[in-house]
Amino acid sequence: AGGAIMWDLIARLACRGAVRLLDGGNRFDVYRCNLAVGHALGGQTGDLPAVLERIRLARAFTCYQLVALLKDTPAEPVPTLVLDLLSTFYDENVSAEESLRLLQKCIAHLQRLNRLAPVAASIRPGPPESRPELLKTMLEAASQVWTLEPHIPKPPPRLF
Repeated sequence: AGGAIMWDLIARLACRGAVRLLDGGNRFDVYRCNLAVGHALGGQTGDLPAVLERIRLARAFTCYQLVALLKDTPAEPVPTLVLDLLSTFYDENVSAEESLRLLQKCIAHLQRLNRLAPVAASIRPGPPESRPELLKTMLEAASQVWTLEPHIPKPPPRLF
Protein backbone atom coordinates (compact mmCIF):
# COMPACT_ATOMS: atom_id res chain seq x y z
CA ALA A 1 0.00 0.00 0.00
CA GLY A 2 2.79 2.45 0.88
CA GLY A 3 4.43 2.02 -2.49
CA ALA A 4 1.19 2.75 -4.31
CA ILE A 5 0.77 5.99 -2.36
CA MET A 6 4.29 7.13 -3.24
CA TRP A 7 3.77 6.26 -6.93
CA ASP A 8 0.57 8.27 -6.94
CA LEU A 9 2.28 11.21 -5.24
CA ILE A 10 5.16 11.14 -7.74
CA ALA A 11 2.71 11.05 -10.63
CA ARG A 12 0.54 13.87 -9.33
CA LEU A 13 3.53 16.10 -8.62
CA ALA A 14 5.03 15.42 -12.06
CA CYS A 15 1.73 16.34 -13.71
CA ARG A 16 1.97 19.76 -12.04
CA GLY A 17 5.67 20.50 -12.52
CA ALA A 18 9.18 19.36 -11.70
CA VAL A 19 9.72 16.84 -8.93
CA ARG A 20 13.00 15.59 -7.51
CA LEU A 21 13.32 11.92 -6.54
CA LEU A 22 16.19 10.71 -4.45
CA ASP A 23 16.23 6.92 -4.35
CA GLY A 24 17.81 5.77 -1.11
CA GLY A 25 17.00 2.09 -1.53
CA ASN A 26 17.60 1.52 -5.23
CA ARG A 27 13.94 0.58 -5.68
CA PHE A 28 12.75 3.13 -8.22
CA ASP A 29 11.03 1.30 -11.06
CA VAL A 30 10.74 3.36 -14.24
CA TYR A 31 8.04 1.07 -15.68
CA ARG A 32 5.81 1.49 -12.59
CA CYS A 33 6.44 5.23 -12.70
CA ASN A 34 5.27 5.37 -16.32
CA LEU A 35 2.11 3.46 -15.40
CA ALA A 36 1.41 5.67 -12.38
CA VAL A 37 1.89 8.88 -14.35
CA GLY A 38 -0.28 7.57 -17.18
CA HIS A 39 -2.97 6.67 -14.67
CA ALA A 40 -2.71 10.08 -12.97
CA LEU A 41 -3.21 11.76 -16.35
CA GLY A 42 -6.47 9.81 -16.46
CA GLY A 43 -6.75 9.70 -20.22
CA GLN A 44 -6.36 13.46 -20.49
CA THR A 45 -4.57 14.71 -23.54
CA GLY A 46 -1.47 15.23 -21.44
CA ASP A 47 1.89 14.50 -23.00
CA LEU A 48 3.23 11.51 -21.05
CA PRO A 49 6.87 11.91 -22.21
CA ALA A 50 6.84 15.59 -21.23
CA VAL A 51 5.43 14.80 -17.78
CA LEU A 52 8.00 12.03 -17.25
CA GLU A 53 10.82 14.43 -18.14
CA ARG A 54 9.83 16.55 -15.13
CA ILE A 55 10.95 13.77 -12.81
CA ARG A 56 14.57 14.22 -11.81
CA LEU A 57 16.01 11.00 -10.39
CA ALA A 58 19.21 10.42 -8.44
CA ARG A 59 20.19 7.23 -6.66
CA ALA A 60 22.34 6.49 -3.64
CA PHE A 61 23.69 3.00 -3.08
CA THR A 62 25.21 3.61 0.37
CA CYS A 63 24.38 5.84 3.32
CA TYR A 64 27.56 7.81 2.56
CA GLN A 65 26.33 8.44 -0.99
CA LEU A 66 22.94 9.57 0.30
CA VAL A 67 24.57 12.15 2.56
CA ALA A 68 26.66 13.41 -0.38
CA LEU A 69 23.64 13.42 -2.68
CA LEU A 70 21.60 15.49 -0.23
CA LYS A 71 24.53 17.82 0.42
CA ASP A 72 24.90 18.47 -3.32
CA THR A 73 21.16 18.94 -3.89
CA PRO A 74 20.46 22.64 -4.28
CA ALA A 75 17.60 24.23 -2.36
CA GLU A 76 15.04 25.08 -5.05
CA PRO A 77 11.28 25.50 -5.13
CA VAL A 78 10.93 21.89 -6.33
CA PRO A 79 9.26 19.16 -4.23
CA THR A 80 11.70 16.47 -3.12
CA LEU A 81 10.75 12.87 -2.41
CA VAL A 82 13.28 10.56 -0.80
CA LEU A 83 12.36 6.94 -1.36
CA ASP A 84 13.31 4.30 1.21
CA LEU A 85 15.58 6.69 3.07
CA LEU A 86 16.74 4.34 5.82
CA SER A 87 17.49 1.36 3.60
CA THR A 88 21.27 1.81 3.36
CA PHE A 89 21.61 2.89 7.00
CA TYR A 90 21.07 -0.71 8.14
CA ASP A 91 24.27 -1.81 6.38
CA GLU A 92 26.18 -4.05 8.79
CA ASN A 93 29.47 -2.76 7.35
CA VAL A 94 28.69 0.64 8.86
CA SER A 95 28.67 0.91 12.63
CA ALA A 96 25.45 1.86 14.39
CA GLU A 97 27.06 5.07 15.68
CA GLU A 98 28.28 6.03 12.21
CA SER A 99 24.92 5.35 10.59
CA LEU A 100 23.17 7.51 13.20
CA ARG A 101 25.70 10.31 12.66
CA LEU A 102 25.17 10.15 8.90
CA LEU A 103 21.39 10.09 9.31
CA GLN A 104 21.56 13.26 11.38
CA LYS A 105 23.48 14.91 8.52
CA CYS A 106 20.78 13.76 6.10
CA ILE A 107 18.08 15.24 8.32
CA ALA A 108 19.88 18.60 8.37
CA HIS A 109 19.98 18.60 4.56
CA LEU A 110 16.31 17.59 4.33
CA GLN A 111 15.42 20.51 6.60
CA ARG A 112 17.49 22.83 4.39
CA LEU A 113 15.66 21.63 1.28
CA ASN A 114 12.31 21.96 3.05
CA ARG A 115 12.76 25.71 3.47
CA LEU A 116 11.82 26.31 -0.20
CA ALA A 117 9.64 23.33 -1.10
CA PRO A 118 7.92 20.31 0.42
CA VAL A 119 10.06 17.31 1.29
CA ALA A 120 8.69 13.83 1.91
CA ALA A 121 10.58 10.69 2.77
CA SER A 122 9.39 7.12 2.79
CA ILE A 123 10.98 4.94 5.43
CA ARG A 124 10.59 1.41 6.64
CA PRO A 125 11.80 0.00 9.91
CA GLY A 126 14.64 -2.43 9.64
CA PRO A 127 14.66 -5.90 11.12
CA PRO A 128 13.42 -5.86 14.73
CA GLU A 129 16.89 -6.23 16.23
CA SER A 130 18.62 -3.67 14.00
CA ARG A 131 19.10 -0.05 14.92
CA PRO A 132 15.69 1.11 16.19
CA GLU A 133 17.30 4.48 16.96
CA LEU A 134 17.33 5.26 13.23
CA LEU A 135 13.57 5.06 12.91
CA LYS A 136 13.11 6.93 16.19
CA THR A 137 15.43 9.73 15.01
CA MET A 138 13.54 10.10 11.73
CA LEU A 139 10.16 10.16 13.45
CA GLU A 140 11.33 12.81 15.91
CA ALA A 141 12.72 15.00 13.11
CA ALA A 142 9.60 14.83 10.94
CA SER A 143 7.04 17.60 11.08
CA GLN A 144 4.34 15.13 10.01
CA VAL A 145 4.25 11.33 10.08
CA TRP A 146 1.85 9.08 8.24
CA THR A 147 1.93 5.46 9.24
CA LEU A 148 0.54 2.93 6.85
CA GLU A 149 -0.74 -0.28 8.29
CA PRO A 150 -1.73 -3.34 6.32
CA HIS A 151 -5.37 -3.47 5.38
CA ILE A 152 -7.04 -6.45 6.99
CA PRO A 153 -10.56 -6.87 5.66
CA LYS A 154 -13.28 -7.64 8.14
CA PRO A 155 -14.62 -11.14 7.82
CA PRO A 156 -18.09 -11.30 6.30
CA PRO A 157 -20.90 -11.44 8.84
CA ARG A 158 -21.96 -14.92 9.83
CA LEU A 159 -25.50 -15.80 9.04
CA PHE A 160 -25.81 -18.65 11.54
